Amino acid sequence: MSANQPLAQPSPTVAVIGSGPSGCYTAQFLRKELPGAEISIFEAMPVPYGLVRYGVAADHQGTKAVTRQFDRMFERSGITFVGNTRIGVDIDFETITDAFDIVVIATGLPDDRALPIPRDEGAHVIGAGKLLRTLNAFPEEATVSSAPLDEELGDDLIVIGQGNVAVDVVRLLTKPAHHLTGSDIHDRARDLLRPTPPKSIRVIGRSPAENAKFDLAMLRELCGLDSIGIDVEGLDDSAQGAVAELLRQAQRQPAVTTEDDSTGRTRVTFHFETVPTAVRRDDTRTVLDVAIASGETKSFAADAVITAIGFCQADDDRDDVPVAAWSGAHVYRVGWLDRGGRGNIAENRKHAQTVAKTIVADVAGGVIPHGAPGLAAIEPHLPLTTVGFAGWQAIDEAERRNADTGRCRRKITDLDEMLAIAHATS
Repeated sequence: MSANQPLAQPSPTVAVIGSGPSGCYTAQFLRKELPGAEISIFEAMPVPYGLVRYGVAADHQGTKAVTRQFDRMFERSGITFVGNTRIGVDIDFETITDAFDIVVIATGLPDDRALPIPRDEGAHVIGAGKLLRTLNAFPEEATVSSAPLDEELGDDLIVIGQGNVAVDVVRLLTKPAHHLTGSDIHDRARDLLRPTPPKSIRVIGRSPAENAKFDLAMLRELCGLDSIGIDVEGLDDSAQGAVAELLRQAQRQPAVTTEDDSTGRTRVTFHFETVPTAVRRDDTRTVLDVAIASGETKSFAADAVITAIGFCQADDDRDDVPVAAWSGAHVYRVGWLDRGGRGNIAENRKHAQTVAKTIVADVAGGVIPHGAPGLAAIEPHLPLTTVGFAGWQAIDEAERRNADTGRCRRKITDLDEMLAIAHATS
């Protein structure tokens, strides 16, 4: 080889576990920087895209549209989708680490964080993540989550948390059907959970208004709905900022009463500097006890309490959970699994880019030796029900073809039906 001839670029084998946005973005960045790498993305579900498909609110199709670029990635970039394959169950994690030079874990945080306060066993408390997955038609028999909700939420609700997820919950539970045109909401679940719009929703947050976690655009969208009326408690007269001003303007709109309201609108009350202290069961009602900034205590009765205070790792007793043992010199973590459930898709994209740069630097620096056989070594051990990208395309086409009027798709909720459609293309 002459002195002027460039060195051959390393061509490592890469396994990405999880096909949500963090996993897909990491694969995209690695493909750009390591064009010769063999990259395979493993997914527990028969369908890809994780948080985008089942977590992003069903009426935010602009955000969900990021999947189009991920589809193009699989179609054009030589990246392999290995769906319906659970690492730790169908394939041992050690088998993956032996077969691939680089392993990226991007499994996210699937469970709702529990309220760290006393709670009666009979209290009706629901995690916002579980609720949003239900409205997003998460498969009823999927092993990565418990079964969907199967009872009405009721007329009076409490949402604990004041981030974007809390706003998503309030918006989806109060929007009339005609405002959901073009969405992929699971209408059967929505009709079961809220056959009629709730009469009242209290949104509880421990911070002052200026420190609330929701984006201003999300709050503005909610306040613009003609199906709700806004009230505010705990907003100091001296409070400044865009959030405070927006809520004051919304509060000046015609009042919504909680009883005999002929408009049918939902009264949404934001409570700032309000700290939950206990959840109790009182006859048929669930009661939230709170402490407010003045030192007073209050109690709010509701039919259900919905927690939107973040996400956490699943039960470590499950075999498909990325426990601490899922590690190694060539194992990297990305997205919520690494960052603790913070940030939106754009922020996770940045994190994916950072992790990809670290991997590329480690490859260039010789930290990661390459030569592991990659996907070919484990293909004989994959389950017969593994779904490839063509299988996902068949499921996607069926969902779009069978969409109800005013919906962009009707998601399939039965895993066996998904697999039948996917494998019919083989």
